[in-house]
Amino acid sequence: MRFIAFALLATVELGGVFGAAGVSGRAVTAATLEIDLQVEAPAAATVVAHLIEPGGRQRTVALAERSPGVYGGIVEIPVVDYLVVFEVVGSTGVQSQPLRLTELGLDPALLGRVPVAPPVSEPGLSADTRRWGWLGLALGALALAALAVWALGGPDEDDTADTPEAVIPDG
Repeated sequence: MRFIAFALLATVELGGVFGAAGVSGRAVTAATLEIDLQVEAPAAATVVAHLIEPGGRQRTVALAERSPGVYGGIVEIPVVDYLVVFEVVGSTGVQSQPLRLTELGLDPALLGRVPVAPPVSEPGLSADTRRWGWLGLALGALALAALAVWALGGPDEDDTADTPEAVIPDG
């Protein structure tokens, strides 16, 4: 039953000899959690999880092979977002990258954190809407230019008839 619940949770691909990893949990008391760690690793290996408290001590937990290549273990811990490093113990001694429990899929609400909703962004304008906007702006500018030419205008043809002509003296 626990494996089915784990499969529905988000998992993280670790890479190297490790496959998918994840964690689920539940509150035991206000100060403690029960977590279920799970990781894919080579079959018939010895796998441990190092739980490292930020700025504190480390706790190493042996994981049991639940099915071929799938290891897991249930641990009771204080309410802390531990760093987790999985290790295949033996002559190779391969370790995974360190990840926090929340990065492995633990619900932040179990740690007393309220998830912050991402900001809602307004949908942008489509390309067609932007094109029509630029066309409208260009037509508005053209209309203003035509109005300015009409209002200011150049010299009228009638204005030249009313002005006296300059007389040039002979001689």
